[in-house]
Amino acid sequence: MSSTDSGASPTRGPAVFAVTTATLVLATCIVAARLFCRIRIVRSVTWDDYAIVTAWIIALALSFSIDFGVSKGLGRHDDDIAFEDWYALRRCEYAFSVLYNPALMATKTSVLIFYLRLSKNTQKVLRLASWAVLAIVNVAGTVLTLINIFQCRPVGAAFDPYDGSSFCIPLLTEFICSAPVNVVTDLAILALPLPVLTGMRLPRRQKVILVFTFALGIFVTVVDVVRIYYLEQAITQVSVSVSDDPEATFGDSSEFAWNASLSLMWSAVEVNVGMICACIPTLKPLIRRILPAMLVDPNATRTYDKDTSTDGNGSSSNGRPPTAGIVPEGHLRPPPRAHSGDRRESEVSAIDFITTPDMVLNPVLNSPPADPLDRTATMLTSATGYSAAENSVYFGFVNMRRPKSMIRTSVRDSFKYCTVVTILFLLWGFSYGLLNQLNNAVATVSGMSTAETIGLSSVYFGGGYFVGPLLVGEWILRHDEHSRSRKKKNGPEQIGGYRATFIVGLCFYGVGTIMFWPSAVLTSFAGFMICNFVVGFGLAIIETGANPFLVFCGPMDYAEMRLCLAQGIQAIATVLSGLLAQKVFFTALDTSNDISSLVLLDVQWTYLAVTLLCVVLALFFYYMPLPEVTDAEMEHSTRYLPIDPKKRSFGGLELRTWTLTLAVLAQWTYVAGQESMSIFFSDILTPKTPVQPASNSYVVDNAATESLEPPPGLALSIPNYLLISHAAFALSRFLTAYLAFLSPTNPKVPQPRTVLSITTGLSIICGILVTALRPANPNLLAIPIVLFFFFEGPMWPLIFTLGLRGQGKRTKRAAAWITMGASGPAFWPFVMYAIVQRGGSIQTAYSLVPALLFVTGFFSLFLDLKRDARALVDARVGAEDQSRIQDRANRDMDLDDILAARRRASVIGLPIDVEKMSFLKRFSVALSKGSSVLPGPRSSDSPATEHREANSGSPG
Repeated sequence: MSSTDSGASPTRGPAVFAVTTATLVLATCIVAARLFCRIRIVRSVTWDDYAIVTAWIIALALSFSIDFGVSKGLGRHDDDIAFEDWYALRRCEYAFSVLYNPALMATKTSVLIFYLRLSKNTQKVLRLASWAVLAIVNVAGTVLTLINIFQCRPVGAAFDPYDGSSFCIPLLTEFICSAPVNVVTDLAILALPLPVLTGMRLPRRQKVILVFTFALGIFVTVVDVVRIYYLEQAITQVSVSVSDDPEATFGDSSEFAWNASLSLMWSAVEVNVGMICACIPTLKPLIRRILPAMLVDPNATRTYDKDTSTDGNGSSSNGRPPTAGIVPEGHLRPPPRAHSGDRRESEVSAIDFITTPDMVLNPVLNSPPADPLDRTATMLTSATGYSAAENSVYFGFVNMRRPKSMIRTSVRDSFKYCTVVTILFLLWGFSYGLLNQLNNAVATVSGMSTAETIGLSSVYFGGGYFVGPLLVGEWILRHDEHSRSRKKKNGPEQIGGYRATFIVGLCFYGVGTIMFWPSAVLTSFAGFMICNFVVGFGLAIIETGANPFLVFCGPMDYAEMRLCLAQGIQAIATVLSGLLAQKVFFTALDTSNDISSLVLLDVQWTYLAVTLLCVVLALFFYYMPLPEVTDAEMEHSTRYLPIDPKKRSFGGLELRTWTLTLAVLAQWTYVAGQESMSIFFSDILTPKTPVQPASNSYVVDNAATESLEPPPGLALSIPNYLLISHAAFALSRFLTAYLAFLSPTNPKVPQPRTVLSITTGLSIICGILVTALRPANPNLLAIPIVLFFFFEGPMWPLIFTLGLRGQGKRTKRAAAWITMGASGPAFWPFVMYAIVQRGGSIQTAYSLVPALLFVTGFFSLFLDLKRDARALVDARVGAEDQSRIQDRANRDMDLDDILAARRRASVIGLPIDVEKMSFLKRFSVALSKGSSVLPGPRSSDSPATEHREANSGSPG
């Protein structure tokens, strides 16, 4: 994008001027067309129109500042800029920096106000989300604008030559640090309307145009990413830190006009393209006048596509007749006004303006009588007569039925659903594998102390995993249970369950990954701490739903197998991400002695890609029909266990309470030991004595220990040994999954609780060997270290699965508590660090790890030695009982179930009310009316009734 003028001096000015002006002219035409539609055709001007006019005025001033700056030297090298032009050039750059964020803020505000009109009285979730994003956009925009105004102290130093002492924040640093807010809000604005638009029943042509029109917003995100790339290229040549050097103040750093010109140009393109995308959805009336055939198909303007309401064969997939048969052809009217009054925006609602096939410009003359109940009719309810809250999901033009219950899924369906959810395990496996390498690189680049490096991992587990599952994960997972009792008839579908948990967790995780960008630029310890916390917070929410989903989605006998397989895949992702970090991201740590924050730039793009992937996955899970399960269904499933989980045990506590408590404790100590090993891995493999223990000067040399070159005496480098250990970790999970697959049918194969006891015991032995052995050849010490990782691999999935067994209606809450058990690393790695600081050796400090695993072993010992606990976790459900669970799990019967129950009642002469009674009530009815009323005995009924012992029974 550079050119050479007659004086042979390279310049980017013409390209910057042409692109900025062209996009401004195009945006001006589109804004003018929008105003023509709103004023002359629709005759309704609303707040979003005022906001877009404000955005255009600011964008005009912003583009003018760039164009005028080009005439004063923007895009040229310093030697080619005349001395008298410097003063005006710096003022242009300062004006641009102040106007950029208000222009974006006004544009996004216009779009979000439009969303609020679009969802008025129809889409509560879209309205709440729009209000939330609107608040973020305006608060962040205001803060960033104030930062730009007061970027220098004194303020005048930003645009006037200043001889005195001044402090300034470089412009490019501000822009690249604000990039995460822009990317996140761009993605949110892009994704918010898609569920509403794809769920509308419209003619295919209009639906394609409608979705495509709103999807044009993706160009804004693309432009933002391009802008970030040029900002990154410029920031490699401009100082990124606060400076008090008069020669390095704002706009006066070396070659600033040349380096920053393209990034400023793309910032202006982002603003202008944003206005274009904000206006295009409002141009339907104008397009209908100019190109009516584009929107109206003369042969199918009144008929809805069968694919949007049927299964493709002409029959309704939800039991109702096709839409085209409900509304007579040619009699479809726009929905009535939701409000009456003097406000002009109520004359034509946004849903009329955007989606009505036949737009009537005078709704007063053509609208039907007002609803006496003041109910708002939408396009969907007008055409079909029923609410959009159906047991189905609309993906594009396909109506997919949502599964009834998780514990009713067949083996084939279980494989499908579990495969989809395993994608999430890949995601957090990649994040976990990158975490250790990234923290070490960050510590090297930033010169962090050992305590600060430990803090990065501790806040990830101890902060995110301690708060996320209990504060948000459990609440979202059980939100539909909270509202089930007070859910109104024909009311909106409650938000909650596993799918909602995945979506919320992905949103938090995506925000955390994009926050890494400014933290890496500024090499801020506080920024990295916040980033790690948010990432851990999001992954903990995902894990709160993903682990129990795999445990219960499918036959109960193979719960351990499913979770071990998924966790094994997660471990493989950990190995791959660690290998990627070594071979691609952080190679500069070995090849350069002058390490700067630029080493982290490649990881920034990786995290940006992860953020985009989170958005895609969140949309995917929104449309993907996943099975759910209620607390009542989980409670009902416990009746097939051979022992009552509510039976009183030690201390008068229920058996399931003891199981859950010990599982949480085991998880807490196990993860603490595992992460302590990972954090101090290099020091354990290469033990050394503190140089001056009395002065507390023991600091880990991250650059040396994490080098890809083998340390003296070792055959492989430290990162390579860590990769081998993680590979052994993954292998053990797959082997355990195979044993869990064999154990239900082969009595010679150990049960999962036995495998847990064996692996816990061998992990303790390996930990003791690492503590006690000091071989002359340090490579021999790697053997017990690798074996330690191998034996601890299956402990997490086994503890999780066995801890959930028999929890009944509190299963979801129990899953949140066991997930919270991963917060152990918040405390124990600092204990090891304190031991070393006090003069102890690393082997002495490491003795804490087998001690923690000894506490972990209490859970497996309880399951092995306690007869009732052993019967609870070893329970196997045969094919007949599994079939009965699948048939009777859903207590809220649909129409087909009710009709089937009535047919059965008519055959045996049993009233339908009696059919719904419990077994004991039906038994009493049978005794009073004769044995013919009671269904015949079943082989699976005996264990279902024998375990209903008195709660006060003595411990087994």
